[in-house]
Amino acid sequence: MRVLLIEDDPMIGEAISSALKDASYATDWVRDGRRALLAQESHAYDLLLLDLGLPGRDG
Repeated sequence: MRVLLIEDDPMIGEAISSALKDASYATDWVRDGRRALLAQESHAYDLLLLDLGLPGRDG
């Protein structure tokens, strides 16, 4: 399963990304809304974990 994590807080993002990878999920982590849109255009994701308050473009 491929997961896109969209989280701007470094501590939260690192913890979630690490836990997902430890659970054998293919995880991409981006830190703002614009990069999230670009990632979605270039990859197919099974799951998005989206923070609501993001820089650039709100979740």
